[in-house]
Amino acid sequence: MKKIFYILFLLFSTISITQAQSNRTDKLGVGLGPSVLYGDNTGIFSDLRFKVLPALSVDYNRFIDTHFDVRGTLGWQMIGSGDFYSEGLIEKIALAGYPHAFKGSLIYGDVMPIYHINPDKRGFLPSLVKVYTGLGVGFFHSLRKDERRIYNGAEFSTESYNASNTNIYFPFRVGAFINMPEIKGDLGIEGTLMISPFGNMEGNSLQQKIIKSDIAAQFQVTYRYHLQ
Repeated sequence: MKKIFYILFLLFSTISITQAQSNRTDKLGVGLGPSVLYGDNTGIFSDLRFKVLPALSVDYNRFIDTHFDVRGTLGWQMIGSGDFYSEGLIEKIALAGYPHAFKGSLIYGDVMPIYHINPDKRGFLPSLVKVYTGLGVGFFHSLRKDERRIYNGAEFSTESYNASNTNIYFPFRVGAFINMPEIKGDLGIEGTLMISPFGNMEGNSLQQKIIKSDIAAQFQVTYRYHLQ
């Protein structure tokens, strides 16, 4: 009798495991966290002197198959230069005709395929923590109040003016999440690099940084609601 119960238990367990499959659905998500803008007048990165400012995003994830989703994201990132430069460096930037300071917002939107590295699959026990990554393309619009110095001999004045830039960028994301049925969704963390090789996010092209492209970096805590 014990052997029969044992065989039935093994059979039931095997059936349960083989019936396990991807339980992902379409999702609506929101993310919030700190961000940094890597640009030509956004700080002294070799000395770890730069501004950390908030970023917010919303996204829609469309289920494709076991490993892939397609995601559309809209977001906002606060951007600013801070006050890190010496008088000599400010003068160098001004003589090149660029602003040394700014503050404003980066508004963006992108689309990307998301690849799930360890999804739930038929015949395998589900992983507690799911990991994913993706690479896409998008557009940003940078809205700023720039400040530039105008030198007249040993004297100078500061000019403030509205400025903006629009261009494409290539977002790279990697993240991890845990499915939480009690809140009808996933709770996770996500890192994003938004790389702009063709346009400035901060209005300065003096090339004082090592990497040519401007890069908006974000780290967000995410919640994604299951729509089905």
